[in-house]
Amino acid sequence: MLVSLSTIQGIMASTTISHGWREKGNASYRNFLDSNSTERQKNYLESALRSYCKAYETAESNEDRSSAAKNYGTASWRLANVLIELNEKATFCEFRFREAVSYFSKV
Repeated sequence: MLVSLSTIQGIMASTTISHGWREKGNASYRNFLDSNSTERQKNYLESALRSYCKAYETAESNEDRSSAAKNYGTASWRLANVLIELNEKATFCEFRFREAVSYFSKV
């Protein structure tokens, strides 16, 4: 099946750079949800956070910015809980909880 150039341009125009980063972050977040290994969960959440941060930084609308902030806050909160399970230093866990609250306040 061939797709016309105008169809591709229409799809690309409807998706922002921020949205693309959020989708990448969402893929990592879904992997986190499917994983049974706490160490892997940590890695997936850290990957999601990097993508959500880029989504926030590249957001051109309030809607994109708000969605990226919500995603970042959620992933950061979940990472804090994973770090607790891994017996990480309390300062790391506290940092992630603070980051979550900070990004939730931007929604």
